[in-house]
Amino acid sequence: MKLSTLSVLTLSFAAGGTLAAPTQVLERDLPTITGVLSGIGTKVDALGTAIQGYGGGDVAKVQQASDNLVAAINSGNAQVSGTGALSSGDALGLPGPVNDLKNKIAAVITKLDGKKSLIVQAGKGAQTYNDLTQQKAAAKKLSDTIVSKVPQELQGLAGTVAGGISDAIETGVKDFADQAPKSRRGVEGGAVVV
Repeated sequence: MKLSTLSVLTLSFAAGGTLAAPTQVLERDLPTITGVLSGIGTKVDALGTAIQGYGGGDVAKVQQASDNLVAAINSGNAQVSGTGALSSGDALGLPGPVNDLKNKIAAVITKLDGKKSLIVQAGKGAQTYNDLTQQKAAAKKLSDTIVSKVPQELQGLAGTVAGGISDAIETGVKDFADQAPKSRRGVEGGAVVV
């Protein structure tokens, strides 16, 4: 007795079997996260260029670059939030891009500190302090989101690595803490985390 393919499928369905739905192919999550970090790095570079070119007076270019950076971090956080969990192998691909971004931020903070007297003279020290606390809060949220995508057994290490981004910004917060609005002085920069 020969059974056709149609007969076998008919018998399978009649016996209560089902065909598995085709699996959906998802975009890999590591490239999404590293793309976000790269995009933020571009905004950090733009902020560094604006700071380097600042010679006193109007801070509009620096302010715009700072606002663009915060927007990029917040947008990146939303993108990373939408990704799935990383495999252990993918998680091991994060330290390089994270450290690259941390180093860029540290270099920009050094440039900013070099322009502090000009910024304060322009009456924008408190604004700069507030901008830095916003950047730090946004970076902390992004770091936490990235860590949440890493396998549990690697989250401690990932937290240390990703936390380096907000730690680099914390240096700037401390540098400008003396410019904080009087009601904020003595309040740690991380207290404004939204």
